[in-house]
Amino acid sequence: MRCSNWIVIAVLSLLSGCASTEIIESPKTAYVSERTEVHTPRLFWTSKGVSQNYGYLGVIKVRSWTYEGAVHRLEAAAGEMKADALIDIHYEAVGFFSSLHAFAIQFK
Repeated sequence: MRCSNWIVIAVLSLLSGCASTEIIESPKTAYVSERTEVHTPRLFWTSKGVSQNYGYLGVIKVRSWTYEGAVHRLEAAAGEMKADALIDIHYEAVGFFSSLHAFAIQFK
């Protein structure tokens, strides 16, 4: 196999694994009505800063080329779940990507 073929394979595999969003509805201890209005969720890097009672809607895991892109994907996924906030946000640099995961919550 020629060198150019290896380069093409490497580029294609890199591009195929670009940005992603994964929503895992577990653990789920809260219910959100379908009529609930979607709004921008609050971000809490640690759950120690949350004084209200809440229930879990699930976990969101995102990956993007940039940190800002990952935060945007995280907020969009939380809006899709109709979460009031995201807590315990964890950042990890994975190669060229920024990876974030957090728990989506609903205030009681």
